[in-house]
Parts: sequence; C-alpha cells; structure tokens
Amino acid sequence: MSTHYKSLARRTNPQTNAIFPLNGAILLPGCDLPLNVFEPRYLNMIDDALKGERLIGMVQNIDSHLSPIGGLGRIIQFSEAEDGRYLVVLRGLKRFRITGEAKSDTPYRIGTLDFTEFENDIETHIDTDIPEALMDHGGQQRRTLILAMKSFAKHLGVEVDWEGLSNIPLPRLIDQATMISPFEPMDKQSLLEAANHDERRRLLVGLMTLYARDDKTGDALQ
Repeated sequence: MSTHYKSLARRTNPQTNAIFPLNGAILLPGCDLPLNVFEPRYLNMIDDALKGERLIGMVQNIDSHLSPIGGLGRIIQFSEAEDGRYLVVLRGLKRFRITGEAKSDTPYRIGTLDFTEFENDIETHIDTDIPEALMDHGGQQRRTLILAMKSFAKHLGVEVDWEGLSNIPLPRLIDQATMISPFEPMDKQSLLEAANHDERRRLLVGLMTLYARDDKTGDALQ
C-alpha cells in the first residue's frame, strides 16, 4: 500500500456523504471493491461523486435498516458501458459510524458520518515491516486460515491459486477473503465491525467452517 492513501485516509473526514446501501458488499480499508451501477439514482450518485472528492459510503441495509457501520471508499477506476451502466472500483479508506441522515434533494441518501472510533484504520494503508513469522507465531494463524479457506472453497466448488496467496500479507489476506466470501449480510457485517485483524481472522475461520458444514451458502448466493 502507499503513503498516499494513508495520508488521504487521515485527512478525509466528511461530516456528510452519499451512501450506497448494498447488502453483501462491505468495504474494508485498503481493499478494492468493484461495482456495477445501473439504477438511475445511483448513476446520479456516481456523477455527483466524480464532480467532487469521489467519495462513496458503502453500507448494508439489513431488515430495512441501515447498518450502523460502513466503509468510506474513493473511486479509483471508472468506465461507462454502452448500455449506460457505470463500472467503478472503490478503494477503501476507513470505516465510519452512521449517526443519522441529512436532508437532501438528491435521489440517493446522504448519511451523517463519524470516524472517531476508526482512526486506527489509516494504519492499514501501510504494510508493516515486521516479519510475518514474528507476528504469526511461526505461521500458525495463516495455516489455520488457509485450511478453513480450502474447506470453504471446496464446498463452493471454486478453484483458488493457493500459491499466489502465499505472497499476500496476512492482514490483507484476511480482509480480501472477508470481502469476497458469500456470507449472509449479518455475518458480513460482523466481519466488518471486528475490532482488529485478529478478531476478524478468528470470526472468518469460524464462519468458513460453519458454512462449509452447513448449506447456508446457498441462501447467501441467492
């Protein structure tokens, strides 16, 4: 990751921002989220974001209620399809807590945001220089995670480049696996709200094990 995004995450604290409610899609700091935007109100949202700081707040809308915590992202890639859809990629800056909604004439919702409890998220944008073997007690945490991922991948029937994953730092691997895993919205939200990477790793391993044993994945993929 880069010092640029660390600096950007530190100084970016909008009191209000456009929010994009989308169940199953969470955005963690330092990770990229591709979006296929086609609803008119959200096409309008992207247009407005591109005119400004290119910021979008991703949040889930569970049981018709906005989840209290979401992820602020910056548009880093943008293209327009021939049918009018927007294909964008958001880079996660840091998480936020929604404290309310602002009155607005826009067709999309504007949230009032508080970043106070997530200022440590900015450290995610700089990979640590400490050898992973020292942080991971000889690699046991990575091995446990990979075993859970292999079981889950087998359950899903997907192929994974396991050798390629060996080059990804453990915190980044945890976050990327969290974002792409087809869990139910409440489970994804729990992963998003985890206090740190160790807590998220433990929860991720538990969920992957549970889903691999049960048939919950079928519901999550519908």
